[in-house]
Amino acid sequence: MPKLSHEALVQLVRNAPEVIVRLLEPEAAQDVPLHALPRVTATEFVDLNFAEYRADALLLLGERERPGEVIVVEAQSDVDPRKRRTWPLYVSGPHVRYGCPVTLVVVAPDRDVADWCATPIDLGRGRFVLHPLVLGPRQIPVITDFEVARRSPELAVLSVAAHGHEPGAEHIALAALHASRDLDSDRELLYPDFIFALLGRVARAALEQIMQTGKYEYQSDFVRKHYFEGMSRGKAEGKAEGKAEGKAELLLKLLRRRGFAVDAAVEARVHACQDPAQLDAWAEQVLGAASLAEVFAAPL
Repeated sequence: MPKLSHEALVQLVRNAPEVIVRLLEPEAAQDVPLHALPRVTATEFVDLNFAEYRADALLLLGERERPGEVIVVEAQSDVDPRKRRTWPLYVSGPHVRYGCPVTLVVVAPDRDVADWCATPIDLGRGRFVLHPLVLGPRQIPVITDFEVARRSPELAVLSVAAHGHEPGAEHIALAALHASRDLDSDRELLYPDFIFALLGRVARAALEQIMQTGKYEYQSDFVRKHYFEGMSRGKAEGKAEGKAEGKAELLLKLLRRRGFAVDAAVEARVHACQDPAQLDAWAEQVLGAASLAEVFAAPL
């Protein structure tokens, strides 16, 4: 099944870190005061001279200099055995820096990946065992209510990622599309791409049927525009050229969001690449790269 890319997952978490708290404590998170909301901070563990290791997001709960808790967030779309060696570092580094409880939270919308992530990590003789707290399909709610989705667009997109192949997923997609309108331009462009890429073939056909039979009333030009663009991309699914083109467009959007100068030469280089795996490798580098050269230096 299609998966939300690592970079897309990270983007969702960084855009709305409060979603993590809401999923961890659904009841308590409803009335969290503004000063207690999590803040995203630097993720490099420079205090330990391990600057090359970076978690996807580091959330501080409480005071900025003396937080009461730190949540290390990792976005995981595939099984990666290397993470079982680096995740303990991601927990111990903030514990040394801030001297407070640290929790590792892994966001994994794919059920098999979530099960793998939940496996305890034994660092030796059972004396230090790390138990990742995983937010997978069982923890990510099914969101079909438009108002609920609009209150938390990122959670609505995650709902599509986790349940996009289940019966009735077309209604989850509709809610997520509505949640994506009237956002800032970057999210308004990216989120529909995520939604259509994640929706299963059956659900996509059902969505098309809803639109074409008039059972659904268009609420905005935004939904109409992105619906037809998304269906056009969906019909090209399975063709290598169409797949590479979609990944190329997403990579260019990520580069622009990071503030890199995307000129005609960069666009030509990205569009000239017809290898989806290479495009994925470049996209994986975007958030952590200091220059375009570092992005394009990424090997397969």
